[in-house]
Amino acid sequence: MERSIFRAIYVEYAGSPAITVSVDGKELVTQQLAAQDSFRGRRVTLPVSSEAVRNNGFVAHLECNSTQLQNYSFQPEPILSYATQQLFHYYEIGYRGTGLSTKPIVLHAHLDGHQQDQVITITDNSTQVDTVRLYFNKLAYGFLPHIHNAQAAATDGEILWARPVALPPRFYRGIRSHAEFQITYSGDVTLEWYLDGVPLGDPYVLPTTSSTTTEKLYFQAGAVGHDLQYRVLNPTAGKVYVVETDVTLSDLEQQTMTQNSEERI
Repeated sequence: MERSIFRAIYVEYAGSPAITVSVDGKELVTQQLAAQDSFRGRRVTLPVSSEAVRNNGFVAHLECNSTQLQNYSFQPEPILSYATQQLFHYYEIGYRGTGLSTKPIVLHAHLDGHQQDQVITITDNSTQVDTVRLYFNKLAYGFLPHIHNAQAAATDGEILWARPVALPPRFYRGIRSHAEFQITYSGDVTLEWYLDGVPLGDPYVLPTTSSTTTEKLYFQAGAVGHDLQYRVLNPTAGKVYVVETDVTLSDLEQQTMTQNSEERI
């Protein structure tokens, strides 16, 4: 049997029963579920526990003393998928809005059990499915990322899926001098850059746009270092699609040329 990470559980229920989740016989969490008038499914994220800080083990178990719980299934991931330390950049999160609920979705990210600084509060009162990015701390090297909706028991909104994204190696491949960057985005975006964990000047406040726009901006003089990464300070106000610098674009062009040359051989 393979050791797995338990990040969430899918439950079908009505009312607002309480559930207790255990991993390998150790209690992970006791949680009240959000109230529902009729039976339907909901994906509930599991918090990071002090007892099983990385939420991993072999056997997960759920207990509920209410007949309002109809069915459930855990959503495990092989722990071997996270056996290598990485420099994590952000979580790409798909969610359903809060509907008529007055309680927001509050998203927390953890890395190896340590909560990250950025917390996202979503007050979208529609029931539409949308995406948002939650950014890890600068220089966030680690093994096991985790995301949790801290208001899961109170809001109609839910996290449908979450994908941790590591910083591409071309952003930290040796000492380099960066002069400019290009960003494709929409909405209202405030971007902060870090070089080796140190802010690169003041945040960039981009012009607000209702359509997808590409802008080219410049770094301050002397932007020389190893690890270059950015963080969006207002991730619920706009969307960022692509960010590249003059150095990383050059890397991508060189990679494409190399592949084409290999194909012709």
